[in-house]
Amino acid sequence: MRHGIRYFVALTIALLLSGFSRDVPAMTAAEILEQVVLHNFGDGVRLAVSTRTFKGSKLVSQHALWVVAKSSKEETTLFLDFDEPPESKGMRFLFIMRPGKPPEAYSYLPAARKTLPLAVEDEGADIGGTGLTMQDIQVAVAEEGQKESILREEKIAGRDCYVIEIILPQGKGKRLVWVSKEGFHVLKSEHRDKDGKIVRSVLVVEYFKTKQGIDWPREEVIEVPPKGLKIVMRQDNAVMGIQIPPEILKPETFGDFKWLK
Repeated sequence: MRHGIRYFVALTIALLLSGFSRDVPAMTAAEILEQVVLHNFGDGVRLAVSTRTFKGSKLVSQHALWVVAKSSKEETTLFLDFDEPPESKGMRFLFIMRPGKPPEAYSYLPAARKTLPLAVEDEGADIGGTGLTMQDIQVAVAEEGQKESILREEKIAGRDCYVIEIILPQGKGKRLVWVSKEGFHVLKSEHRDKDGKIVRSVLVVEYFKTKQGIDWPREEVIEVPPKGLKIVMRQDNAVMGIQIPPEILKPETFGDFKWLK
């Protein structure tokens, strides 16, 4: 009997030790991309953003806008509210993205006081004259029919990253995304066409700490080689976990919503 008890105890301890030494299951590429969205936008975030767009060395446009975003596993909503230049003030855009489904996009024109749906089929279409496109908006939200996998791990500016390959549907090439292990930020991305040529790239070149003490990308450089464009996007303020007015997340009301002064 004593031998039986000793055997049972030894077996139990062995099983427990083997369980503790077992590696934690690795995240899949899809789970990492999901964490990008949830970590950056999940609780609600408001950003003050400026953009400068260059054609070669010539500055062709610059804008200042507010960006508000909120995300869950089911839906990511992004609201853009333009403040400068004067001719763009009051122009607004709303993007609603659901994993595996076509995105919805709307624009509000203040002069006409009209909300119009936007065609999202053309991923290269310019947003508000900034040079930004749906590719920049939807970088971590899964498209219908895409296939993603983890290629390797490497460092970007001393930060450990997952390198994820996303094969895009309909022969649109592929996207490589470098996601930081800490914070799940996209630090670099490349969109390559079916021939392997880079048609759009993004690189974070500067960081800052939010009021919550979180490292956040301050400045990103977007390059579009086929068009000779470079877009410098700077985020001078990021507030996390804010209460977002539900009106700005709905196509019916985001255009007429008035901020409290």
